[in-house]
Amino acid sequence: MVLFGLINKNFLSAEDILNDIIRGLENWCIAFNNFFLIFCKYLKYIFVFIILSIGILTLLRLRGVYRQSRLTSSENKEDLFMKPRLILGCSYIVLAFGILFNYLTYFFIWLLDPLPDRLIYNFISFSGIDPYYLNGIIDISMSQYAHEKTIYYCFSFGSLLALLQVLLSLWYLINNNRLITNPSKAVGFLISGVMEGILFGFNTCLPFFL
Repeated sequence: MVLFGLINKNFLSAEDILNDIIRGLENWCIAFNNFFLIFCKYLKYIFVFIILSIGILTLLRLRGVYRQSRLTSSENKEDLFMKPRLILGCSYIVLAFGILFNYLTYFFIWLLDPLPDRLIYNFISFSGIDPYYLNGIIDISMSQYAHEKTIYYCFSFGSLLALLQVLLSLWYLINNNRLITNPSKAVGFLISGVMEGILFGFNTCLPFFL
């Protein structure tokens, strides 16, 4: 009886330790979720600042190239790059203000919603997990536990990184930035961003900008 009592006590102790670990992880997820929501309030303006800076730098570079072409009398050669830079710079500025005032955010959510992305949920489904337990990860409005929201927020952050990779890669390729001597790296960066967008979704992060 004494031996049985010791075994039972050790078993209960191990179970209590496991429950404490689970509660600790859940509390950490709650703290992370609160931090992420606060961070998203600033993230929108950080994202707008990055896009607006890219647009302004592109137009400033275009101005410098135009002046240089006038001095060297090689404007015909530079015309091939000036128009794409002008379009790119203006597009990024419009994009920045559109995200700042939300109208482009709604448009992109509507535009990108039909895309067959978020393949990571398909990969998770292949693991044999009951689809009922995936509802809180796929749709945050159905989340019942803190860790479900944490997983969704992590996927949203991956979606944001994918958008940044695509935008920065397009800026480099069109702007013909000579600071980077290997354009294949930018192409690989662009392909990586597209693949990440297909994996996590291109519009998963956009609702947090509203």
